[in-house]
Amino acid sequence: MADTPFVTAELDRFRRNSAGRVSPAWGTAHIRKALVELGDPQDHMPPAIHITGTNGKGSTGAFIRAMGEAAGLKVHVFTSPHLTRVNERIRVASRLVEDDALADVLSDIARRTQGLTYFEALTAAAFCLFAQERADFCVVEVGAGGATDATNVMSHPAACVVTPISRDHEALFGVSGVAAIARLKAGIFRDGSPVIIAEQPALPLGVLREEARLAGAPVLYAGEAWRGGWEDGAFVYSGQKLTVRAPWLGLPGAHQAQNAAAACAAVEVLGDRRITADAMAGGLRECAWPGRLQQLKPGPLAGTGNVWIDAAHNPGGAAMLSRAINAVRDAGERIAIVIAIQGAKDIDAVLRELTPAADLIVTCPLPDSGGQEGGPGADPRDVAETVNRLGGRAAIAGDLMEAVRVAGQSAGRVYIAGSVYLCGAALVLNGERVE
Repeated sequence: MADTPFVTAELDRFRRNSAGRVSPAWGTAHIRKALVELGDPQDHMPPAIHITGTNGKGSTGAFIRAMGEAAGLKVHVFTSPHLTRVNERIRVASRLVEDDALADVLSDIARRTQGLTYFEALTAAAFCLFAQERADFCVVEVGAGGATDATNVMSHPAACVVTPISRDHEALFGVSGVAAIARLKAGIFRDGSPVIIAEQPALPLGVLREEARLAGAPVLYAGEAWRGGWEDGAFVYSGQKLTVRAPWLGLPGAHQAQNAAAACAAVEVLGDRRITADAMAGGLRECAWPGRLQQLKPGPLAGTGNVWIDAAHNPGGAAMLSRAINAVRDAGERIAIVIAIQGAKDIDAVLRELTPAADLIVTCPLPDSGGQEGGPGADPRDVAETVNRLGGRAAIAGDLMEAVRVAGQSAGRVYIAGSVYLCGAALVLNGERVE
């Protein structure tokens, strides 16, 4: 389930040669220079939907891809980070990139460019692959932020999507507060490219509207140009020309309605008549996105227990997970959360959301990942101390396997959260693979 030696060797070359230049706050000048050497592949891809935001980017992109594929279309996709292997980040014409193809394009990029970071190299690889093979459209997810992200090199995306914004990555970019975060994410807006904005708090919404006006980008805001949500237990989207009704969504959790609605608005803006309302409904029903309220299969880690993983790693994501837990919790059912989280995150705010939803929180070290970005894991003892200070009950385990065992001894339902990398480690330990 790990990356092949050939892919690992090529990626290690970029890690060594980028001389510690890992922060997206460095901007796009370096990757733009490299892309010129590669023939500017970003200008030769199919129409692209560019997605930014704090939470829901991956789910929104998954809904968009699923609707396109339900209509029989081929979709290129670039997302991050990955759960079990780096290939998950790049889908070429709806299929995960093959090891040989990925190793070959990374090797070519290494020969023709200098100093790209790990993420910049993968972004360049995706764009090169997307320019080489035919597809009907692309879905490109921002890695972090927006204005300075390596993906922000497309001159005229077909549409930009902004999912809900909350506080995250502030130290990484040297900004503070949701207004500054919103301004950073609005850096992907382009003159004439429609901007689909999911429901937002008033402060970031005001910033996004103003930045769109300055960029010359028309705004389609939730509740104004389009609506989406639950009606009598079914998901219903009402757009400018389309109405879509799905009896359920493929991704669990009531919060997925806002992601599905934004995805529908993006598809409607794309304007491909082959993607009918029926195809959209089918894609919404069949959509899958690993690591988001995903129940593990019986296996070495989960045993036969009721174990779930969710990639919540910031306050907004933690709040959504807490609501999802409480929505399905049976009377008297005991809940345990296993958590490991990167030290740079707002751990106190994350735990303020999760602690009330759990009878026990078990902390453990964050497993190391060769593709891990964003810094090392927090000390489990510090995390446990925060849980106790917030009025919760904490336990400390030496690793993820032990943490799940301890959690399962005292709870009927166990959730693993705090990091995408923790969810990936859980899948690997349980013998599951992302396809």
